[in-house]
Amino acid sequence: MLTRNNKTYFTEKELKCKGSGNLRLAPGFGEKLLDLRILLNRPMVVNSCCRSKEHNFNVGGNPRSFHVSDLPFYPTGGCCAIDIDCDDSASRASLVLCALQTGWWVGVHKSFIHLDRRMDYGIATAPGIFLY
Repeated sequence: MLTRNNKTYFTEKELKCKGSGNLRLAPGFGEKLLDLRILLNRPMVVNSCCRSKEHNFNVGGNPRSFHVSDLPFYPTGGCCAIDIDCDDSASRASLVLCALQTGWWVGVHKSFIHLDRRMDYGIATAPGIFLY
């Protein structure tokens, strides 16, 4: 669970791999996710967070996905990405703005927002945005 000041913002069930049930976040990722959630000040519905290599393959994820928690392609030590359900423009804009202001990479899909912390692990030097 990710909690702060005795309030739970994300549960283990939301964050763990839907295929394997494993939960392994990269060092510091949980704290940055909590910071973003508190800044946003509205619920974030998790679509996907941790993925095993096998589950990532089964859902058609990129082989170098930042979601992969077991044997990640990059030296992150675990999952450093999350996809948040988001299907209206106002919610999408608020989340993207908060994320970019706080150092997240953002991927915009019509039904979710991908967020990752690639900068924290030396994979990028500035926040960025991409479209699906």
